[in-house]
Amino acid sequence: MIEYKKAKKILLSSKIKIPDEKILIKNSLNRIASKNIYAQTNYPAGNNTAFDGYALKSNETSGLSNKNIKKFKIIKTLAAGDKPIIKKIKKFSAIEVMTGALIPKYFDTVLPVESAIFYPNKKKPKFILINKKIKKFNHIRFSGSDYKKGNKIISRGEVINSSHILAFKSLGIKKIFVKKKPVIIFY
Repeated sequence: MIEYKKAKKILLSSKIKIPDEKILIKNSLNRIASKNIYAQTNYPAGNNTAFDGYALKSNETSGLSNKNIKKFKIIKTLAAGDKPIIKKIKKFSAIEVMTGALIPKYFDTVLPVESAIFYPNKKKPKFILINKKIKKFNHIRFSGSDYKKGNKIISRGEVINSSHILAFKSLGIKKIFVKKKPVIIFY
């Protein structure tokens, strides 16, 4: 029998080749990535809202104040996953947006629902009243703000943790290559 220190020295000086295996990401926690993994797409894929609220065009709010209030007509509601295609958008229009909804190109800012003043009432609003300038890009998450196409998610040899698994799921990665678990026998 070899003493512990000598066995450890042999192991450290030996090249142990551990083969790779492809596994589902749900089984990859605490495993060792055997290849670099890169984002294949931007995430989020398009500009979307970080809050529930109303998408507006920011320059239409210029010059508004408590003395100069403007009604913005609510023309549609968009939830996360809805296609934001709207044919004709008139000036002073608003779209109700749920968190994660893609923002149609015409709009460039979001007023959080908590800040909205409804008209004629909160139960069945047809308009929101705006009485101040709303800054451009308010509460908007931009395409690729989390991951840009080509960003390295994990490096070869790195231990996979829960944040890596979240990134894989977000990017649609279902299987990855990891090192096989070695079988060690003591006797």
